[in-house]
Amino acid sequence: MEPHSISLITTLLLVFTAAIVGGIIAHSLRLPMIIGYISAGLVAGTVAPGILEQSFLRAIADSGVTLLLFTLGVEFSFVRLRPVLRSVFWAAVAQIVVCSLLFLFAGFALKLPFLPSFFVAIAGSLSSTAVVIKLLSERGELDTVPGQIATGWLVIQDLAVVPIMLLLPAVASVVIGNSVTIPGAMWAIGKTLVFSITALAVIVFLGKTLIPRLLGKVASVGSREIFVLFTVGLVFLAGITTYSLGMSAALGAFIAGLLVAETSQNHAIFSEIRPLRDIFAVVFFVSLGMTISVSSLAGMWPVILSLAVSMIVVKSVVVYGLSRYVGYHRKTAFLVGLYLGQLSEFGFIIAAVGASLGVLTSSDANLIVSLVFMTILLNAPVIAHGHRLYYWVYHTLGSRWPRIFRQGDEQFMVNREELPLSDHIVICGYGRVGKYIGRALQMANIPFLVVDYDQTTVAALKAKSIAVIFGDPADTEVLDYAQVDRARAIIIAIPDKHTQEMIIAHAQTLNRRIKILCRCHHEEDQRHLKSLGVHTIVQPEFEAAISIVSRVLSDFGVPADDLSGKISRLKIEHGVG
Repeated sequence: MEPHSISLITTLLLVFTAAIVGGIIAHSLRLPMIIGYISAGLVAGTVAPGILEQSFLRAIADSGVTLLLFTLGVEFSFVRLRPVLRSVFWAAVAQIVVCSLLFLFAGFALKLPFLPSFFVAIAGSLSSTAVVIKLLSERGELDTVPGQIATGWLVIQDLAVVPIMLLLPAVASVVIGNSVTIPGAMWAIGKTLVFSITALAVIVFLGKTLIPRLLGKVASVGSREIFVLFTVGLVFLAGITTYSLGMSAALGAFIAGLLVAETSQNHAIFSEIRPLRDIFAVVFFVSLGMTISVSSLAGMWPVILSLAVSMIVVKSVVVYGLSRYVGYHRKTAFLVGLYLGQLSEFGFIIAAVGASLGVLTSSDANLIVSLVFMTILLNAPVIAHGHRLYYWVYHTLGSRWPRIFRQGDEQFMVNREELPLSDHIVICGYGRVGKYIGRALQMANIPFLVVDYDQTTVAALKAKSIAVIFGDPADTEVLDYAQVDRARAIIIAIPDKHTQEMIIAHAQTLNRRIKILCRCHHEEDQRHLKSLGVHTIVQPEFEAAISIVSRVLSDFGVPADDLSGKISRLKIEHGVG
């Protein structure tokens, strides 16, 4: 076997070993898996830097990000994504501009030259799509309101990469005194931008007409291998197309995913691509740690740590303020701000571009790379404990700076009469679970009230004349106004465990006799919820399994009495019998 082949195999073996060890340690410490992957990559890259094929590793990592964005696009659709993009478009654009200016002035304050400050500022204005999507999918929060808003925000940032890639060389040429004038640079940027937007529109149009036909023909062949190969080829073709137009390959993959989401084969494609995506994405996070220069990090760690913390705080505050300005609830705005606090992996590309243009020294480039690593390392655990952190900040600072946490529709407790409700049901959260509960109660003519902090959901319910309160159901004042003290039952259809615990505690404080029904995301949480006084616990996955078992056994002729006994046995084993 050739020495080069041995080197490639050794690189992959080291990456997989680091991922396994780091993942196991992170899981045992109850940390996000990403922290384990990145930290293990940092250790492996420090211990054995000589045996790594850096170019091969970078290619595999880039492929992982591309597949990650493609599967994200498949999970979404234009119909679902359009309202979110409409609501956050200008906020996301403003965030990029505001953060860039703030970080640029901060660079001046630290006496950095203009171009290094400019490159650091641009890198700091963007957030990591790969990290956020990975963490939210692990926690099952991609479909939540904050998860969808953060995803839409990240899509806008990814689209902003197009003008940014055109802006960096032009600004560098003007500053270092080349023959390019500012008007000439702006004209070149505008012309290329118009061309890129036109090209994207053509890609989308052709994709919507050609992709469904091609997928249908490939699926009719009946070969699973050909279907997978064609899909992967489609992903990389889209990436190459957008990359050749001056945009990121990941953006092309995301657009391809959105187009595939509109086809009838979308679920089959997602199930086939997901294992590949997971493997390649893990390689990306491990390689992220391997790219860090430990010597430079060790020498500058106080500065890098303080800069990383400052950038996370500033960006989170800016996102929070803009989210509040466009009308999102304080909890939604806070969580979105936390999700977008870290720097993007695109910072590596910015550092490479600056070095290739000769405007960044190796120390400047290492600073950007180290900031990307440090912000991801610090921000990942914060995202994992986002709900708990929100309530701590709200209860700590809410009384001191109430103006920051105030929202017009949330001030319903002031100078307003109590709602004329009693013996009703309070539904906390009107998402995929809550809306079916509400519809059933409507058909049964049972009075109910919805509490939700999604402004779109609240507006839709008001239009249907359904009683609804715009507020956080974990807030005791909100539950008090919802007349929980007079309610017959409260249904908690929110998946977050910490929020559930707060709702249960406040509901029991207001009404000791109220019946509490709660959904459960994980089986291991059932006993804990029971100990808190929850009367009925429903785990959606288990209920789906019971429904399937009931139908399958009936189809196979199992008698009704025998079927009922088997289902009762399953419920007993599950802890809900």
